[in-house]
Amino acid sequence: MNEFQERLQELLDEYSLSRLQLSKNIGISFETLNGYFNKDLYPEISCAARISKYFKCSINYLMGLTDEFNNQDINNLSFCDTIKKLVKEKNISIEKLMTSLNMGETNFYRWQRGNNKPAMNSIIAIAKYFDVSIDYLIYEYIK
Repeated sequence: MNEFQERLQELLDEYSLSRLQLSKNIGISFETLNGYFNKDLYPEISCAARISKYFKCSINYLMGLTDEFNNQDINNLSFCDTIKKLVKEKNISIEKLMTSLNMGETNFYRWQRGNNKPAMNSIIAIAKYFDVSIDYLIYEYIK
């Protein structure tokens, strides 16, 4: 079980909810929610946002990156603008960042054009690299 699965199961137990009840309450299919447990997958951004809003917890907590339930680490920039800001602060290039994280630099430009949303494993890697919360990185998707 990955950290997300463990945290989600803990929240289900704490709130005495079944997977079916949660899927209905947040408006996703039971198969999708169940797949997160059976296939060792991370949720898409929109689903992670729904789950964190439902339980009123941070996505960082939900993904097991912190034990702090709530997170006030937010900003009003888009995901790509946040990365640009962090890259500038760290004095590196987008290309260097993507190479360091073993991601193709075309990913960033697809995200920037809105052609793709980043996968949760990419977001987690970027958050760890810059030592920021997931909520800070993807605030535009969760506000």
